[in-house]
Amino acid sequence: MNGQMVPKTFFVTSGVGMDAEQTNAFDLALQDAGICECNLVEVSSILPANAVETERSSVMITQGSITFCVMSREDGKSGEVIGAGVGYGWIGKEDENGKEQREFGIVCEHHGHYSREYLAEKVQEKLDKMAEIRDKKMFKKDLLVESVEVGKGKFGSVVVVLVFVF
Repeated sequence: MNGQMVPKTFFVTSGVGMDAEQTNAFDLALQDAGICECNLVEVSSILPANAVETERSSVMITQGSITFCVMSREDGKSGEVIGAGVGYGWIGKEDENGKEQREFGIVCEHHGHYSREYLAEKVQEKLDKMAEIRDKKMFKKDLLVESVEVGKGKFGSVVVVLVFVF
């Protein structure tokens, strides 16, 4: 395997945090998502064809490990609506028998001061556009979005993260 790092599995997780300090709100969101003890490194948007989705609870991540992910994050202050979302899908072509031939997966994110419904719509649009750009068919897509109003006198952070597991 010529030194390439190719993830075997992945999981999608989310978290929300609120605190009197913005940095603590972000840390609480990562804790809520179950990834606060990782050194997160954001990467772009491709899943290997053979990657398998798993649950966060089935993955052991060593504290302090370098952890590659696609992250959607939004921060805000008291009274603001904040939201984040990640979508992913498998693309490829159909063979002569109409059977799906998965080539790889694509991942996208969207965040801002938006409702869940708006975020879900934007993530869907981005996934469709990514497949269209590549002239590929989307076989299956999934997404996770979170949106919350920041509590009174607090700062808030929301994260949705697709984590690669090697």
